[in-house]
Amino acid sequence: MKKALTAGILLIAVESMVGTIFPEAFSYETMFGVGSLVLIGLAIITSGLAVSGSDQRANYHSETKEGRTARLKIAAAFFVAAIPSILCYLLTVLF
Repeated sequence: MKKALTAGILLIAVESMVGTIFPEAFSYETMFGVGSLVLIGLAIITSGLAVSGSDQRANYHSETKEGRTARLKIAAAFFVAAIPSILCYLLTVLF
C-alpha cells in the first residue's frame, strides 16, 4: 500500500503542475476531482462491484481464492492512490 500511496502523491504533484501551467484551461478542483473519480472508478471496476448479483455470484464461484485476493488488492491499491487526490480536492473546494 505504500507504493499506491506514493503513486497517489506523485499524481497530485502532476495534477498541481498541470493546474499551474494551464490555469485558464484546468482549475485545481477539476484536476483533483477527475483524478479522484478515475481512480475510484478503476477500483470499482477491478473489485467487481459494477456487476449484477448473479454475475457476482458466478464470479465468486468460478475464481480461485488467490485470484480473488489479488483482484481485491489491486482494487484497494487504486482506492489508496485516490486518497491524496480526494483530500486535495476537498481542501481546494473548502478553502
